[in-house]
Amino acid sequence: MNVTREVVTDLLPIYFSGEASGDTKVLVEDYFRQDPDFERIARSAATPLETLRAAAPIAAGPEKEKRDLESIRWRLRQRKRLFAGSLFLTLFPLSYYFTFTHGHLVSLTVRDALWNATFNWSLAVPFWFLYFARLRRRTVSLVVAISFTLIPIPFVLHSVFAGEPVVQFAIFWVWAAVAWIGYFRQRPC
Repeated sequence: MNVTREVVTDLLPIYFSGEASGDTKVLVEDYFRQDPDFERIARSAATPLETLRAAAPIAAGPEKEKRDLESIRWRLRQRKRLFAGSLFLTLFPLSYYFTFTHGHLVSLTVRDALWNATFNWSLAVPFWFLYFARLRRRTVSLVVAISFTLIPIPFVLHSVFAGEPVVQFAIFWVWAAVAWIGYFRQRPC
């Protein structure tokens, strides 16, 4: 049987970990005898694995374990809130178009409902992005700052040209300012 270098390369991790069967060990060692240069390269590549295996495991202290567990719980709570907000912003615009009247689903034609729905969905997009992307805290504040700065602009312009009040959009720029401050704030070393 002709065994190629690629086959032996695929078998090397289990060979060096000691989990290979007897037949696999014989196959790899036979190939090593046929190609001593490959054996030298393979054994030198396996050296870091051996040093890691020989090192004593580092035990985490109870305080570190507690901090890690609290950090994981906090992140899970944040992801749950992010999911809830994203889902709300995605589904809420449907309430503009449909209502139940006397047990029947009735379609409504609401003026500017399309603009309201578009605004909610454009806010939902960065929230869904943050939910799926799992970014670092500083990058999250950058995404929120950019989104809350740019998203309200077309809707403010629409409201201005339609003669409607634009005060409700100010809250998004306040949140954008908070996010920008959080992004540029120096972290203590």
